Amino acid sequence: MKIKNIFFATTLLFSICCKKSQNQTIIKGNIPNLPDGIMYLSNPEGDKIDSAKTIKGIFTITHQWNEKEPTYIKVNHIDKKGILRFFSFTTNAKYKGTPGWSTDVFYSDTIISLNGKFKENPPIKGYKLPYNIKDVSGVAIKAGKQTEAYYNIDGDLFDKIDSKTIQTVRDKINKYPYSYHLLYQISDHKNSFSPQQVDEYLKLFKGEITQSDSYKKLSVYNQKRFSVKNNDLPLLEDSTGKKSEILDPKYKKHLVVFWASWCGPCREEIPLLKKNHNDKNDAIEFVSISIDEDKKAWKKALHEEQMNWKQFIVNDKDPNYEKIQMHFRLNAAIPYTVLVDNNMKILKSSVGLSSEKDLQSFITNK
Repeated sequence: MKIKNIFFATTLLFSICCKKSQNQTIIKGNIPNLPDGIMYLSNPEGDKIDSAKTIKGIFTITHQWNEKEPTYIKVNHIDKKGILRFFSFTTNAKYKGTPGWSTDVFYSDTIISLNGKFKENPPIKGYKLPYNIKDVSGVAIKAGKQTEAYYNIDGDLFDKIDSKTIQTVRDKINKYPYSYHLLYQISDHKNSFSPQQVDEYLKLFKGEITQSDSYKKLSVYNQKRFSVKNNDLPLLEDSTGKKSEILDPKYKKHLVVFWASWCGPCREEIPLLKKNHNDKNDAIEFVSISIDEDKKAWKKALHEEQMNWKQFIVNDKDPNYEKIQMHFRLNAAIPYTVLVDNNMKILKSSVGLSSEKDLQSFITNK
């Protein structure tokens, strides 16, 4: 009886330990020329998550995650003199056709090692860092399969979705069917792919990733896309607080801009939108839709910007957000500009800060 109890207890302990280690990241470093100080583990936005002292370049960060899925992380270091060093790592991928793409982020794999001396990168032309901030590289990173997949996928793969992209993504999933990076990127750009294409991609993933919340959420969303109807456009809250029709059918075309008060490029684009609105063709309606979560911030931005056309607000907490995403093929990035007709046919779309030439091409639809 005692032997059975010991066996049960040992099995339970092993199970708990194994389960715990799956959500744990251990980063071990040996960077000989690193001054004594503190190495910080951060998210991509720079928010500190964990830290460890560095002594003669040696450190260990052990972090237990509450998140159930792998996530993007990075490291930076502050020495005793207050010098901040941002680390970047060379990948096996390309960016804009150039091999050896470098990035400062990697994945929260179970065990990660950082070894070798760093070197200070030359300044970017036209941009000078403060004296106490250094951009460094040269340290070799060894991580797990999530980082390996990420470092073998071109950094601009999802920038332009065309037939080549569609095939490349298919090939990459076949090679890395466990890659959360691919899953996250497909989810972020889901409306640039057809429902059929996303469905095909989902079927190519294998293993525990298919039980993840991100996988299930994308699958549910994509199934809804098969039944979406073009005439089922929801009402949205306008600048007066009323629910109103988004598009006015008296116009033949509608230039819809998705933005937010906190988005720098969005705010930078507004003067150009105002200029083109004043000179626009009467057949085109201008509409702005904010994805702000803070209505006060949105109202403040409206007061400051004085945009003389229809203004709406919706965010991902609103049940209508999914319909808006599907109808306008809105992905994760803003500003997003889209030209539609009265049948909700998308005539043209683009992501990022528009130029004068870009907006003219929307207005003339050329």
